This record gives sequence, structure tokens and C-alpha cells, in this order.
Amino acid sequence: MRTAAVAILAILLAVPPLIWAGTGPAISFDSESHDYGPVMYGDKVTHEFTVTNTGDQALTIEKLESTCGCTQAIKGASEVPPGGKTHILTSFDTKGMKGGKKLKKIYVHSNDPNRPMIALAVTADVIRLLSVDPPSVARKLPKPVETLSFPAKVINSSDKAVTIKGAKTPAGSLQAVLDPERIVVEPHSTSPFTVVLKPKNEPNRYYWMGKVLLETDHPGEKELEMRYLIQINPE
Repeated sequence: MRTAAVAILAILLAVPPLIWAGTGPAISFDSESHDYGPVMYGDKVTHEFTVTNTGDQALTIEKLESTCGCTQAIKGASEVPPGGKTHILTSFDTKGMKGGKKLKKIYVHSNDPNRPMIALAVTADVIRLLSVDPPSVARKLPKPVETLSFPAKVINSSDKAVTIKGAKTPAGSLQAVLDPERIVVEPHSTSPFTVVLKPKNEPNRYYWMGKVLLETDHPGEKELEMRYLIQINPE
């Protein structure tokens, strides 16, 4: 019996270097997702993720990447000792977004051999008080024309009247005017209008694509976007 116990002890003494060998760095988060909930258009919200190194070697957070410019992330310490913590501060900017549910991701790259890249998900429900319907227009033509008219309407979900003061096209490839020139939209109502596009006809040009920005007097939503596509398909 004693001989057997000695043999088992000898085996156990030989095994520890294999069992208790270092596990290396290991990245862990308090949560890998965050829902901002309803966010008013134009607001910028932030959230802080807590990072813990649950391994037995130093954790290196090498870089952060996001799926769009609206979502940014700033890391705290790049080197996290075993058992240590740091933070990743994320921001979500709603400016320029359409209304509705949005999902963005931030990719965290580290020297964790088991999880070298982790995607943190942030979601928000962007609330817009003004919108244009339809949000985009398209037309196929057999030949170039001087003007194109598209019926549309502005929807005002706010508690105050809003005035659409004019329209502009950033690209400059065509001119946009409104009919009527000024559109007053009462609270919780809609107002119809017509957007008239005047493309600049140039030799060998077969399409125009871009956006029309409707300028408003609303303090938070100063512009409404309508995209357009015009194609020339000769018969």
C-alpha cells in the first residue's frame, strides 16, 4: 500500500508542470453589449466597458476598430497585469443618422491567444421628429431632360411648427428647388411638396446620383436628406 502511495506521489510531482503551466493573458468584459435605448437625433451618448485580465500574464490591448465613424472607442491602459482592470469608453453619435434601431460594433484586438478579437455590440433606437417621405427617389429616362419633379411630404412629429426653408445639393451636379419654396409643417402633421431637380446635361453622362438636403428651422434637425438617382437609358 505504501509502495503504491509513493508511486502516485511521484506521478503527481511529475505532472504539475503540465497542469499548472501558465495560461497566458485572458481578456474578459463585464458585458460585451450595451443598449442605449431611445436616443434623440443629434445627441451623443457614451458607455464604459470594463476589461479584466483573468490570465496569469500581461494582457495587451493592441487596437480598437469600429464599423462606422459614428461609433468611436478610447481604451484606457494598453497593458493590463494579471488580475488587473482597465476600461474602454465608447461613444455613439446620432448626427446624420436616419431614425430607427441601429447596431454598431467595436472590435477589440488583444494578445489573448484564445480570443484575439472580440466584437462589442452597441445598439440605439434613434428618434427623429422630422422625416421626408419618400426618403429616396429614382427615375429612368430615354433621353436627357431639363427638369424632373417628384412629389413628397414632410412629416413633423414634434410639438412645434417647422418651416422647410429651401434645398441644396452638396455634389453640385444638379440644382434642386422646392414647390412651394417654403413649407410650413404644423405640429404632428404632414405637408406635401414637390422637389424639382434640374440636372446639368453633359456629353456622355448617363446618370446623376446624390442627395438633396432640405433646410429646416428646427434647432436639432437642421437638415432632412432625400437621395436621388437619375439614369439615362437610350432606346
